[in-house]
Amino acid sequence: MLLPEFQAVILAAGKGSRMPELTAGKPKCLLPIGGKPLVWYPLHKLQQSGFNDVILIVAENQKTEIQNAIDRTNLNIKVDYFSIGDEELGTADSLRLIHEKIKSDVLVLSCDLVTDVNLSEVVNLFRQHDASICALLFHPPSAEQVVIPGPKAKHKPERDLIGVDTQTNRLVFLASASDFESNVNLPKSLVRKHTNITMYSNLIDSHVYVLKKWVIKYLLHEKSISTIKGELLPHIIRKQLSKPKVKEHNLSVVNTKDSNDIFHYAGESESDSLCVRNASTYNDHYGDVKPCYNNDIIRCFAYIAKPDTYGIRVNTLPAYCLVNAKIIEKWDKIADGKELIRMDSKADVKSTQVDDKCIIWESSRLHEKTSYKNSIIGANSEVQNFSRVFNSILMSNVVIKEKVALENCIVCDGVVIESGSQIKNCLIGSRHVIPKQSVHSHEVLTVTDRLMEF
Repeated sequence: MLLPEFQAVILAAGKGSRMPELTAGKPKCLLPIGGKPLVWYPLHKLQQSGFNDVILIVAENQKTEIQNAIDRTNLNIKVDYFSIGDEELGTADSLRLIHEKIKSDVLVLSCDLVTDVNLSEVVNLFRQHDASICALLFHPPSAEQVVIPGPKAKHKPERDLIGVDTQTNRLVFLASASDFESNVNLPKSLVRKHTNITMYSNLIDSHVYVLKKWVIKYLLHEKSISTIKGELLPHIIRKQLSKPKVKEHNLSVVNTKDSNDIFHYAGESESDSLCVRNASTYNDHYGDVKPCYNNDIIRCFAYIAKPDTYGIRVNTLPAYCLVNAKIIEKWDKIADGKELIRMDSKADVKSTQVDDKCIIWESSRLHEKTSYKNSIIGANSEVQNFSRVFNSILMSNVVIKEKVALENCIVCDGVVIESGSQIKNCLIGSRHVIPKQSVHSHEVLTVTDRLMEF
């Protein structure tokens, strides 16, 4: 499948502020998921979908590290790196910065998406209706019991209220559930226009959007919009209810010269296509005599993935734990035939007790008389004699000394755990040193200052 009329953009400059313990010393997009860095998954998905190149937006101070990591994955897709400074920017701000690179309609993904969805189905919905925006939505995953390292706490997921016209797949309402205390009153004009609205409170926005090129142009004008999900989408969805200003002497022609609002951008080439549709027998709805698309110039659509689709955004600690717990099981569908390498050829594994749920990265050293169950051992990490690692994630350059018992832990880059320590259900921050004979359970072990680096 080739998508020559689209450009692809991956947003990877975020600082991972929802899981600072993991991202204080490592770019979020390089967090290990199974045997690959997180950003590999959207890159591979685009390559699967026929894209030959992608614009990857990264932080300037992380560009070299990210580029080196992606080069080692041997992907064929060409990556055009666009780096931004240390300033705090939203996702829409990032798109605004690359406007000169955008020559066509664009497919935008977040770097933290892991999914087996077929992107062509999302793009085809966008094509079918000549949409302004098409968003990919997931059903919530089935309830999974995963113990989260660190202090016991209730993780309350954010929820959105999403309204979709069931006849047409038009996306007609989007707001955070936290904005409403009880009842949600939809505008009367919306209910009159769309009589078959289904309201969802459990769908998950994947942060995958197909956007018309004019949306990027509009962002250049509307600089107050900083984020895609929180500001741009709700704004454009509301604008579907509006009508453009028109010239008094010709009420069928959009006034694109005198108006500088959103319809100035959306209506540049829309008038002719509306006339063509209205002259045809096609209609996107039935049961009334309203014109095709209600003559709307701005049209937003939602592609709701099938319930058995796997899709997760790795933007919280629970999501990170869950995706790693499921990655081997879901690998074949996600990677579409690409072999899962469970033990890298450059790893030095002398242990005879490594179960088939482990993934061992390159240049790691697993000494004799060590034991491993359901764990990820990161690149250049070392586990010494008489130690065991169960249900844990070791990132890069971790050193586990002798006689250490590690269970259900996440161990970040450069950690050293001295001999005789027993660590259970803990999250250990980057470059932290655990003294000999330490005993810890359900803790975050790190230097507090490092959590502020992001």
